[in-house]
Amino acid sequence: MQAACLAPVAPVAGRAGVAGPSARAVQRAVAPRSAPKQLRKAVRAALRVAAAAGNGATSVPEPVVKIDNEADPFATVVTIQFGDRLGELLDTVASLRGLGLNIRRAKLKQGQEHRFYVTDERTSEKVVKSSKIEEIRLTILQNMMEFHPESQEQLAWGSGAARSAVTVRDVDPTAPLGVRRGIQTQVEVREHETGSHSVLLVNTVDRPGLLTDIVRVLKDINLNVVSAEVDTIGRNAVDRFNVTYHGEPLEEPMAQLAVNALQYYLSQGEVEKEWSESY
Repeated sequence: MQAACLAPVAPVAGRAGVAGPSARAVQRAVAPRSAPKQLRKAVRAALRVAAAAGNGATSVPEPVVKIDNEADPFATVVTIQFGDRLGELLDTVASLRGLGLNIRRAKLKQGQEHRFYVTDERTSEKVVKSSKIEEIRLTILQNMMEFHPESQEQLAWGSGAARSAVTVRDVDPTAPLGVRRGIQTQVEVREHETGSHSVLLVNTVDRPGLLTDIVRVLKDINLNVVSAEVDTIGRNAVDRFNVTYHGEPLEEPMAQLAVNALQYYLSQGEVEKEWSESY
């Protein structure tokens, strides 16, 4: 299965070892003069905190990218966390705009989360297509690896060494066909407290195209994905899907079918093939 192709993005920030963007450059990109006064004021305050804190971190932080369609009624919330490093902000802003997205507002917090509220440029609505959400996620992670190479080993698909650490194909020619070392995957179905739908939780090793593949598996068994929260935390993908079956929460047999289908598909050892085919 294939994920959406990524549009090339021109580098706009320095690589590791090179001075990153200035506070003024970040402010112009995130909150230009045309932006609301409150947004520009919040960006200036966040950058002052960043300058005061400095960037003397010695350990490599764990990359975190979250895409949430539930937290805000009018926008998709994209949250990025990478320690106290601001170098990914400029290229992330440029990349989001390059994907045809509007940044309605932003919250920048030094050493914590950088949060962007985005909408589709054409419709001014939330981003709901799984292929587009996956494109956003992969673009941000690609930028993080491009401008912060030290983050690669913190991501499951950042380098060959990391990939081999999370999935190893059996190479014994005498082993029975189909026997592989799989990937540990946790899948759980709960009924939402409102009773209107079910919540499907998936925790597995991340890889490009994972979101679109999960949605495709769910569609193959006739489940409707109402909304999703997609979290990439280091090497793991921790995803939450609100799903229904013919407009209703999942009954026990259908819930078990969803769990079995995802466990089977995501736990297969044929992931190395997917690394190359998902782009």
